[in-house]
Amino acid sequence: MRRSLIKMVRDKIDAGVLPLDAPVKLWLGTGSGQPCTVCGQRVLADEMEYEPQYNERGIVIRLHSACHRLWEAERRRRRHASHDC
Repeated sequence: MRRSLIKMVRDKIDAGVLPLDAPVKLWLGTGSGQPCTVCGQRVLADEMEYEPQYNERGIVIRLHSACHRLWEAERRRRRHASHDC
């Protein structure tokens, strides 16, 4: 059974693969054929690819539109929850 996308997002955040802080820039374009950081499936040329940029880290993140939305929602939820403490 395949894990849900939100579970994948949460696991990647917990592992430090996906950051909680906002990117310096967010690039958006047609898919490059490279794998999505969340789901591992290739982002095809007929799909939109999101690439958040983190200058100081030198990491590359590529995301499908749906994976990006879930990451953004979880990132905001966790940042909001940490401010409630």
